[in-house]
Amino acid sequence: MGRGNLDNHRHILGICFILTNALSLVAAVFAFGAIFIRSAMFHESTTSQDLTLFWLIAGFGAGCALLMGLPGIIAGVGLLKRRRWSRLLSLIVGVIGLTNLPLGTLLGIYAIWFYAQPGSERVLE
Repeated sequence: MGRGNLDNHRHILGICFILTNALSLVAAVFAFGAIFIRSAMFHESTTSQDLTLFWLIAGFGAGCALLMGLPGIIAGVGLLKRRRWSRLLSLIVGVIGLTNLPLGTLLGIYAIWFYAQPGSERVLE
């Protein structure tokens, strides 16, 4: 595969990393908003201990979504800017994302395929 073709795949992969991980961030913000509304609606009928536990669990879930989304966006931006460090980061995020059906799985397979191509390391120079 030629360098120009691999460069196109690098660009597409960077955009895909940004878009799919931005979806994770949007989902985290939406979930946190829904949790906030839910706790405001049932605030008076819930004990303070239950409400605290609810916020801890909700915060943990939203925090995990944020922690999973940010590295993918950073990797995507690095790929678009041809940063060498983005190769390892995008491969790690892609492999971890294999468990995130269906978009993460497709993106992870695409990232692994891209980095398996001879000459893929040269498009980041």
